[in-house]
Amino acid sequence: MDPMQALLMRLGEAGIPLDSTIIEAMMEVDVRSFSDFDPTPFFHDRPLVFLETPSGGVKTISAPHMVSTLMTYLELKKGHDVVLIGAKGGYFAALIAYLVGSEGSVSVYDPSGEVILHLEERLHDIENCKLSQISSLDKAPKDFPELVNRVLVTGSIRELPDWLEDSVADGGFIIAPLGGEVNQTLIKRERLEDGLHDTALGSVVFGPVDIKDSEAGIPSPDTLADVLEEAAAFARVHEAMDAKLLQQMDDLITELRCLPDDLPPPEFNMEFDDDEEKHPLIEILSSAEEWLGGLWPLLAEMFNIRMQNPGAPSDDSSSMGFSGGHEDLIP
Repeated sequence: MDPMQALLMRLGEAGIPLDSTIIEAMMEVDVRSFSDFDPTPFFHDRPLVFLETPSGGVKTISAPHMVSTLMTYLELKKGHDVVLIGAKGGYFAALIAYLVGSEGSVSVYDPSGEVILHLEERLHDIENCKLSQISSLDKAPKDFPELVNRVLVTGSIRELPDWLEDSVADGGFIIAPLGGEVNQTLIKRERLEDGLHDTALGSVVFGPVDIKDSEAGIPSPDTLADVLEEAAAFARVHEAMDAKLLQQMDDLITELRCLPDDLPPPEFNMEFDDDEEKHPLIEILSSAEEWLGGLWPLLAEMFNIRMQNPGAPSDDSSSMGFSGGHEDLIP
């Protein structure tokens, strides 16, 4: 049996939302056209890498159960004009272009020049697809459509910019994973007669929109604060820390947030001079070393999120469920 057909059957049996149009699109659009990596993980319902950078950045096409779930949430119809922020290898764009037809369109925006080059190679024969590189989400790109029916953000984002919300036509909506870098809530933000309304669609774990943000490096103070903030929230819900530790975490988060936005990362040298002035970030972390060091195993366990892959073959020995009993949607 064709591996995609077998995968779709397993997803259907697992209760993943799949209507006939999405099945048709996923059968018609070959995911192997959008990545040169081994496609086996995808057919086992796992993310498929489509690009790696020399600096260690990685971008993936979401696992099939997430692909079909997002396509279902988008409620696509012929003639819809759709914006996709974050490329997902071009596979999402090709599926959307197929579903909206020649009378509709899909506009893809991505911050990475490498990703855009990848898309140009893979999507050159799709006439109703437009590609644009953006510098950031802080302001609207010059070529951004005046009104759109659907927007899909495929990477984690703290909040949606006003200009993006303003572009949504009446009855249209945005699907986006909103939250921190560790986990997010998938939100449907819909424009109705009396304004914008949110619907929570489940907990998810998405990587960043920009491939550069997936490269290994020293985390910024804000990134560290985000991780600690999410850990503290988790600990409060599950009563995993005492009040003193939680207060210490809150104080550390406040200190990290007070560091300047343009603070350069610390430089680590083999030779260290005790008299040398410490970097402000190192100074703050050093002062918390006594109690913070003991928390790392607990923090690691909190964020030990395992991938959901309901469409994996039954004999897939590496198939895993959720850690901690979570029932999140994991892309």
